[in-house]
Amino acid sequence: MLYFVKENTLHKFPVPKRCTAVREKEQLRDTIPHGVEECPYCMRIWPGAQE
Repeated sequence: MLYFVKENTLHKFPVPKRCTAVREKEQLRDTIPHGVEECPYCMRIWPGAQE
């Protein structure tokens, strides 16, 4: 799984439909860095959600 950090918030890549973040030139990474917030729309499991 790939991630990117935008405005100190961690998002999955590709971004799920429920998240409005758009990756521009942010670096893709395969690890979760310390000191960043997790996007609740990307990083949490939503009941009944299908990706």
